Amino acid sequence: MVEVYTWEPNSNAGKPLLCLKEKGVEFVYHYVDIGRREQHSPEYLKINPNGTVPTLVHDGVSFTESTPAMEYIDEAFEGPPLRPTDPHLLWRMRKWCRFMDASLCPAFAMIASHALASARFSQQDPDELRRALDRVPLPERKRSWSMQMFNRVPKAEVAESARRIEAAIPVYEAALGEYPYLAGPEYSLADINAFCTIYALPLQRPEQVNRERTPNFMDWYRRCHERPAIQEAFALGHDWVAGRVREMRRLLGIESVCGG
Repeated sequence: MVEVYTWEPNSNAGKPLLCLKEKGVEFVYHYVDIGRREQHSPEYLKINPNGTVPTLVHDGVSFTESTPAMEYIDEAFEGPPLRPTDPHLLWRMRKWCRFMDASLCPAFAMIASHALASARFSQQDPDELRRALDRVPLPERKRSWSMQMFNRVPKAEVAESARRIEAAIPVYEAALGEYPYLAGPEYSLADINAFCTIYALPLQRPEQVNRERTPNFMDWYRRCHERPAIQEAFALGHDWVAGRVREMRRLLGIESVCGG
């Protein structure tokens, strides 16, 4: 039996959903509402003591850390392979996964935290927020939540995050001029890893990511958004994620294959 405890098909939370759909694996999806901080609840901490999402549970064994969990899925289940066999292309796959995990995903999270902090937490009782903070098990995550809850996200970190995202766009454009996918000629975990975070970047940064400035990048978006597994995975999301995906498909002129 395969179970996934996670949030939306968005950022790290979405990786196992897209991966399992691509492999054609049946699974049970347990929605963890991170807006309500359900990942810090006693019930969830029994499944994942780190209090993070996603958690993949296969035959009673829990797998955390989203990128290694994707490699486990590819290794453990039948279905189309999602890792290259060529050593050079496998290196490319892991290089792009690390680029997203270490640089870009944290940058997007920092910007989102800054944008949402005052609106989400300003009307909440500070003592209740401190009690919620006490339930966060990891020190680094506690620091991140503290900055969000009390609107202390450093402006310098927000500016650096924006710089990283802007600098990454021409890097992706160049890489996708070499091959149709990030690791090479075939779709791989590198594409899933990136797509979960940047699936709507042309909507977020239309002046930087568009048909004129980044044609290779836009072609990649079309290829990815056309995949039935991606459409099925994002159909699991609630309205704000699913709505952005529908808007992206309209931008790309793509018809849904799963009714979304």
